[in-house]
Amino acid sequence: MPEASKMVSMPWPATHLMIAEKSFQQYFSHLDRKAFLIGTAFPDIRYPAGTPRDRTHLQTESLSAIQSQSSFKAGLSFHNFVDELWNQRMRDNHQTLFSEIPHNRAMIHTMKILQDGLLYHQFHQWDRISQYFTTILPEENRFGIDPSLITHWHRMLSFYLSKPPNINDIDMLKLSLPEDLVRKIRVYYQTYQEDQTLISFLVNFYYQFEGLIEDFSSNRP
Repeated sequence: MPEASKMVSMPWPATHLMIAEKSFQQYFSHLDRKAFLIGTAFPDIRYPAGTPRDRTHLQTESLSAIQSQSSFKAGLSFHNFVDELWNQRMRDNHQTLFSEIPHNRAMIHTMKILQDGLLYHQFHQWDRISQYFTTILPEENRFGIDPSLITHWHRMLSFYLSKPPNINDIDMLKLSLPEDLVRKIRVYYQTYQEDQTLISFLVNFYYQFEGLIEDFSSNRP
């Protein structure tokens, strides 16, 4: 079994926030936008914090269940909801996608970084989003994570979102991944950044997201 098939994959911060923005008006307009978006970005603090995934990634049975939660908690839950749809999309396209590119841990990380870069310019309010992360919400301090790390996480996200992603952002992964893996991701980034099958998969996940939600909802009991 390929190494990556055992992994839970997910988009990177810009993609998560773009999808949250894209979905907010239709599904979450009754919530506080800022708290919802901060919540959407929060779960992946688990990487530098070394926190178990199930502490920050909340399982939900339905979109309606997320809609009934507080703004920050709904953001947390929606993050995992998007992760689940991303993984389902990867499984559905496994044969086509991984017949052309490697199927391993480094490639999964590379896909997420490339996706942020491909989508970043499709959104034009990054100054507003980046400014959100100058605020730390009280709920963020309820996960047993060092407050100084939460502050660093916010500063890192604010800077990352303030400009187009580039290959140097891969260095952020050194907070949680071995250096040899980070070097491999950098090589993959340079090698596969123009692969059209990969680009199509990554971009279409964003543009077809409404349909993925509808398919998910229609297939729930």
